[in-house]
Amino acid sequence: MNRTTIFYAGIAVAVIALLVAVYYIIPSIDHILATPASGPHYKHAAAFAAVAIIAALAAVIYRPRAATRL
Repeated sequence: MNRTTIFYAGIAVAVIALLVAVYYIIPSIDHILATPASGPHYKHAAAFAAVAIIAALAAVIYRPRAATRL
């Protein structure tokens, strides 16, 4: 995989993981992978927030380089 692919994949994973983290914080919703209607799931939200941070860092590290001028 080249740098551009990893960059865009990192951004996509970070956005999706951040949305899922917010989803797990919302109370009174039946959350996937959790006990039904038992309130916010902060551990799940923290885990997905950590994934979002790691993916964002990968995107920053592998961002495409600027074109060099001659």
